[in-house]
Amino acid sequence: MRLTLQVLASAALVIAVLWAMFRVPRRGESLFGWAPPMALLGTWLGLGALVLSILHWVLPQPDYWVTLNFLILDPASIALGVLVLWIYRGYETPSETVAAQRLQARVAIALGLLAVGIGYVYVMTHKTPLTTIGE
Repeated sequence: MRLTLQVLASAALVIAVLWAMFRVPRRGESLFGWAPPMALLGTWLGLGALVLSILHWVLPQPDYWVTLNFLILDPASIALGVLVLWIYRGYETPSETVAAQRLQARVAIALGLLAVGIGYVYVMTHKTPLTTIGE
């Protein structure tokens, strides 16, 4: 029961942050220079997280890689995708580059979420509850 409450509290916090992020007034185009590298980096980090999540089954000591994946690659991929969508919120001018960066952001989010799902399946099927890293 306690774990369920922690997961629900964490999900509520994420929803509250996303809700607040998209309510912040736009600052014009001052952040548009950040979006292209963030969209590209988010997509590559998502792809790396997905590959690493799949490799957990064949790596000799996957515990350390699971930690890297869950604490760095997955959140970075999802966060960069969300930030790119946040930068371009309300921007309605038809531009192929903006459309491509929005697509890259959605792909980064999807790859990150898929990597999280695969990582959780690995942890639930290969680790006993409440064990530390390396056991």
